Amino acid sequence: MVYYIEYVFAENFLIDFILLFITGKLIKRVIVYKRLMAASLIGAIYVILTAYIGKDFMMYFIVKLSVSVLMIMIAYDTKGIIANIRVILCFYMTSLIMVGIITALYYLTYDRLTVNAIVLSFFLGYTGLHFFFKEIRARIDKSNYMRNVTISMGNLNGTLKAFIDTGNELTDPMTGKPVIVVSIESLRNILDKELYSSILKFYSNKESNYESLLTENSNYNLKIIRYNTISSKGEMMVVVTPDNIEIKGKFTSIPTADAVIGISPKKISQKEDYDALLFHKILEWEMEQNNELVKSC
Repeated sequence: MVYYIEYVFAENFLIDFILLFITGKLIKRVIVYKRLMAASLIGAIYVILTAYIGKDFMMYFIVKLSVSVLMIMIAYDTKGIIANIRVILCFYMTSLIMVGIITALYYLTYDRLTVNAIVLSFFLGYTGLHFFFKEIRARIDKSNYMRNVTISMGNLNGTLKAFIDTGNELTDPMTGKPVIVVSIESLRNILDKELYSSILKFYSNKESNYESLLTENSNYNLKIIRYNTISSKGEMMVVVTPDNIEIKGKFTSIPTADAVIGISPKKISQKEDYDALLFHKILEWEMEQNNELVKSC
């Protein structure tokens, strides 16, 4: 079979351009078409030199890696070692998935791989990678908003997983303290058994148990606050002020959070990956704490 050099060059130039374009879209880089064309030109020239000169050293892994790194550096002006490694890994992941899809289509079409099949493979690969990276980014964003909250009441304490809800602006109207909304089931080992039963009884019939809940549990710092939601108004929530609340993140720690606990009879998360909702002000507290640490250094 005869291969024409112009066809080999054009084919590899186009494939490299598409792979670099998809990589840039997935990692949300600014696409500069002149840079992509220059990088694709490097890749196509490398293939021509490898195919027609046939030097053994051109097939070495270090040479292939160097060429791909050079292409990525030309295509995207990425600063920092970690950022460059991320782009390189994304480029190789994209390339391997595209090759896998094209190979599968090659065998499924009984060795009659058409241009339409190649275009379809790139479309399927990009779609799959797009949703994959979207899910990864969502998980990373969610983990950045997760905190561990330790609640202490008397001799009892427990640690819960909490998610920072930037829309949670609920506060205690008497003290102005922000409210951490916690599922009652996750507080079962922290609350006294009688208090736990009284709160559940209150939520089952709020109007008739309003006063009895407070009088029967006067030794606890309980309150009933009203709040509005999108779907309803005048909802009531039991609020308790524990002895201490400690909030820990990956790099931050607030040993004594000036907040109260709002007890919800329902699950906070349907997936049960967290038990409490933190307030948006916690981000300001952590930022202030970090600023104080910087000043003290």
